[in-house]
Amino acid sequence: MTTAPQLEIRDLVKTFGGVQALRGINLQFAQGELVGLIGPNGSGKTTLLNIIGGYYAATGGEILLDGMRCNGRSPVELARIGIGRSFQVTKVFKRLSVLENMLVGALALPGSSRREAEERAMAVLGSLQLMRLAHQPASGLSGGQAKLLEFGRIMMLHPKIVLLDEPFGGVHPDLKRFMYDRIREWNAGGVTIILVSHDMGSIFGLCQRVVALSYGDVIADGLPEAVKADPAVLEAYLGDHHAA
Repeated sequence: MTTAPQLEIRDLVKTFGGVQALRGINLQFAQGELVGLIGPNGSGKTTLLNIIGGYYAATGGEILLDGMRCNGRSPVELARIGIGRSFQVTKVFKRLSVLENMLVGALALPGSSRREAEERAMAVLGSLQLMRLAHQPASGLSGGQAKLLEFGRIMMLHPKIVLLDEPFGGVHPDLKRFMYDRIREWNAGGVTIILVSHDMGSIFGLCQRVVALSYGDVIADGLPEAVKADPAVLEAYLGDHHAA
């Protein structure tokens, strides 16, 4: 018996004026997949994440989470039903403490109490090696620490789907390995992860499946080694001459 996809994207289209950023995308993601999303600049990767996360409205098509249509909902509504998101440019509330940053999303969840949220936040900060900074202002964090805080805020949502947009940009190799381990732990717990990264080492080292986009179209979807060797992917990245 075929299991229904957890996340399904049907005929998804996005235009900006006369520019068609996504051209009828069709994709399915099963629960617990760790999928890399690759493609040259301008291929539509971040646009796709922005629509799944509710930051852009689709021009056409639909997105289903566990069979329920979710495009058209706000980012807050989508966070409440299990979609978490990180950004290329790390976003933290600089005037709040690290702990208060962790509580922002958690206290918006139905039935949450501050005491339970604080206990969970401290446990999560401990797993991210940020507990000693819990009461410090987020403005004092390094770039890598801010990325970990963003990870922590997503974890506070008990997400079903996590969208990671270039999480390793400018990150020290030691911290990158630490982030790899946290991503693997998330995924081992059944969380579905869609990872956008130009760091091909992270894509092919972490992901069990890779989807390649070019000019708003899916040009490859499969096992990492197969996608890496696909002529359409080589052409998209390197041009006709190098692909040949």
